[in-house]
Order: sequence, then C-alpha cells, then structure tokens
Amino acid sequence: MRRRNNERWRAIGARLGRELTIWLTTVRPDGRPHLAPVWFVWLDDKLYFATGTETVKFANLHGNQNVALALPDTGSVVIIEGEAHGVGRARTEEMAEYFYNKYEWDFRYDESMDWKLVEVTPHRILAWGDGYDEEGLRVL
Repeated sequence: MRRRNNERWRAIGARLGRELTIWLTTVRPDGRPHLAPVWFVWLDDKLYFATGTETVKFANLHGNQNVALALPDTGSVVIIEGEAHGVGRARTEEMAEYFYNKYEWDFRYDESMDWKLVEVTPHRILAWGDGYDEEGLRVL
C-alpha cells in the first residue's frame, strides 16, 4: 500500500479503531444504492462488519462485492472504497472477540438472525478535514 504520510495513516487507523458506526453502501441488482449504518472493527488495514443473511446488504453483496463506507462526521471525513467478501470460520472466531470487546456483542450467539462476518479490503481511502488537507484527499 502506498502511503503519503505515516502519521496521517496512523491517525486515520486510530479513528477507525474507536468509531462505533460507519455507513455502508452496497448496490442492488438494478443498480440502486443501499445505505445502512453498521458496527465494525478495523484491524490490520481491513474493515469487518457482521450482517444477517436475510438483509438487503447481504443479498446485494452476492451480486456485487464493491462497497463504499463513510464515517458519520461530515467535518472530518473518511471514505473507504473497497471489496467485500465473507470470511472463514477461523477468522470469524478471531474477529468475534474484537466485536465483543468493542460492543459487548457476540454475533455468533445472537439468535435474532443468521449473522455472517464480512471483510472489506480497501482499494481507496479518502480523507479531509483531518488537518492534512494540503496533502490531498487520497490517503490510499
């Protein structure tokens, strides 16, 4: 990954580590966007979220794995564009601990729906209002 400024990258990573929600955009088969807030964990330069198998976002990901995510603060913007994929059992078990530590929620035992863990690999990260605007919007 090409990074212009390691300090800026660390600050964005720290923010992604402490924020509680992020807006996720998926695309329906007819091309219409679907926007929903999700809980997430940022780890090792990847983003993870859990979603139910009966949700619109889960259905959308079957046809198009491209996603966009944005933190809710419009004064200090972070937008992530990437590709989403389901994860295997070992990674799910590992990430469940992170979700529990952050939210006191273990999706593996939440019977409200059939939860699946999704991993997003960022292809582009844009940021502004973070004190580094003179360096440009693109961070990754």
